Amino acid sequence: MSFKIRIIATRLVGLLLFCSIPGVALAVPDTISLRVTDVTTCTFALVWMTDVPAVPAVEVYADAGMTTPVTDGITETAMPDVAPAVAAAATANGIMKVRVSGLVAGTRYYTRSVTRDPAHTDSVGYSALQEITTATQVKPYATAQDGSLLGVVNDMTTMKMYIRPADQSAVPGLGSLLLVDVANSAWPLSAFVGDGVAAPEGVIDLNNLFGADRISKAVSGGEVSQIRFYRGGAFSTLLHYRRIASRSGTGQSAEPVKGFFADINLDGTVDDTDFEAFKNQYRTAPDDAVYNPDFKFVQTTNGNVGAQDFTRFSREYGRTDVPVQ
Repeated sequence: MSFKIRIIATRLVGLLLFCSIPGVALAVPDTISLRVTDVTTCTFALVWMTDVPAVPAVEVYADAGMTTPVTDGITETAMPDVAPAVAAAATANGIMKVRVSGLVAGTRYYTRSVTRDPAHTDSVGYSALQEITTATQVKPYATAQDGSLLGVVNDMTTMKMYIRPADQSAVPGLGSLLLVDVANSAWPLSAFVGDGVAAPEGVIDLNNLFGADRISKAVSGGEVSQIRFYRGGAFSTLLHYRRIASRSGTGQSAEPVKGFFADINLDGTVDDTDFEAFKNQYRTAPDDAVYNPDFKFVQTTNGNVGAQDFTRFSREYGRTDVPVQ
């Protein structure tokens, strides 16, 4: 089933969930690619995409049955800490983010997104319920071999989003959302493209990472990361695998490192997982919504992912000795 057919099917299903008004059927806004991000000891955020320039909100509960709302002492902020132009561009593209603050460390909460269509106030979409336990400890230091404490400062990571040649936006990429998942971290971090840095670049502060133990995570460099861009419109998401740059210890910005071209997921082998990823990109063109330049291994005039790229990939297929770059 093609991407376009899947989107049409999703919207047809949505039409079955409408608010009945005589002569009018209001489709419920879609909720796509929902993620819990930016979890700390007292905050978390929800990010998602929708098919309308919506008003985002969330609901927070103390139980999975949604019988006990959590409202006292918490604050919900839509499009948090974002410049107005960035927030407007994100909203126009259906890219949503809401931050919840005032939470208790190490506490379990249940949350769902609420997407309201401003053109039809009775048209509201809800996501599935998400379970989240806040981080337990901010620990901005490490213990040396002699027992002394050493301060830890992670860098910021920056990456530019691929812009399709036909994109005629005034500021291409503005308002897209950058998500970074670092290996062995508990939650991804997110930031809007063009916020605090020129679009189409986004910047993530790795000091906000927490490990699987929900304690602040020090990043030394070389960790495999999954970097996603939410681009809105046709629910387009681009996924890139990169290694975090070596830590400078000064908090500077650094671009993540691209690995061996055929080892798509950076696991040290070129196998069926990499082939499946390549197969999904085969015959895509630079203006396609799903086009990913990571799969263009041989430069050609038209830029399409084609036979030459497959030939180069196939020569590496089966390798188990891929070096870490």
